[in-house]
Amino acid sequence: MLDTENPNEGKEFFADWLNGQGIDLDIDFTISRTSRSEGNGKLFDPFLHIDMVQGIETNIIADLYSHFDTSAETLSRLCWHTEDGIPVEQLAAFQVAYNPENRTIILPHHNANGEIVGLYERTFDLLRDDVKQMFIEWEQDIYTPLISRQIYAAPKSKYMPLLKSEKYRTKTKPCWSFPNGQNLYGLHKAKEAIAEKGMAIVFEGAKSVMLAHAYGYPYAVATHTFGASLGQLALLAQAGAAEIILAFDRQYRGTEGNEWEKYEKRTRGLSERVDMLSFSRIVDTGSLLRYKDAPIDQGKEVFQQLFDNREVLKKMW
Repeated sequence: MLDTENPNEGKEFFADWLNGQGIDLDIDFTISRTSRSEGNGKLFDPFLHIDMVQGIETNIIADLYSHFDTSAETLSRLCWHTEDGIPVEQLAAFQVAYNPENRTIILPHHNANGEIVGLYERTFDLLRDDVKQMFIEWEQDIYTPLISRQIYAAPKSKYMPLLKSEKYRTKTKPCWSFPNGQNLYGLHKAKEAIAEKGMAIVFEGAKSVMLAHAYGYPYAVATHTFGASLGQLALLAQAGAAEIILAFDRQYRGTEGNEWEKYEKRTRGLSERVDMLSFSRIVDTGSLLRYKDAPIDQGKEVFQQLFDNREVLKKMW
C-alpha cells in the first residue's frame, strides 16, 4: 500500500508502471509517513545524517549527453526559458539540454557534490488529462482498447523521469529516476551561499531556482513538489541553513477553504514538526501573484518585496 494522502495515487502509480511511464521507482514512501509524525509529539532532528544520492557514472552521462543539444544557439531559442527571462548562462550552469529526438527539455538533477543523479524530461505534448478531455468532447466517453492506449500513452505530467534506452533499461529501473526526498535541486550550486548566509530559499521548481540565482539569491533550491521531505530539510541544515524560507507556488486563492488549509499544512505544519530551525514563508494574500504562480514568476522587484515581507513561522535564534 503506497503511503499517499490521495487513495487514487496508488492506482495511478501502478497504471503508469504497467504502461511503461517514467515513474520514480526509487521513491521512499516511508519518508512521507515519517514526515507527518502525527500524534507522537516528537520533533524531527534536522541534523540526522542523510546519505547522499549516488551519481550516475560519468561515462554513462557522457553517452546520454552525446544525444542531446547543449549549444548556446539552441538553448537561446527555447521558449521554455525565454518566457521567464532565464539567462542562457543559467541553463548552461545547470546542464540543461535539448533532446531533439523527443523535442523535449532535459533537466538533470545533481547531488550536493555536483554529480548527476537523475534526468527529468519536460514534454510539450498534450497531457493525459487533456487527451482524455479531447475524447470526451468528441463524445467518445466509452473508451475502446485503442482509445485507452492512446490516453495512457500520453504523459501524465509535464515533468517526468527520462525513460532509459534499451541499452540501460532494467525491469526494476526503466527510467533515470532517483529518490527525490533525499535530494534537492540546485544544492550543489547553493551550498556555499547557504553556509555563508545561514538561510535557504525552498522553491518547488527548477526554473524558480535558476531565476533566483540570476536575481542574486544563490542560496535557492527546489524540492520538485509542493512541500518538502524531512530528509530535504536535513540536507539544508547540514549545509548550514539556520532559517528555511518556504517559497512554494501560490496554490490558494484566499485565506479560507481547502486550498489554504493544504497550504498551511505544507508550510506552518512542516515548521512545527522540525526542531532547531527557524522557518518563514513567502506568501501573497494580495494581488502581486497570480493563482499557481511561483513567488518569483512576476519578476525581481515583486520577489524582493515578497522576500522582504516574508512571514515568520518559527524563530529559533
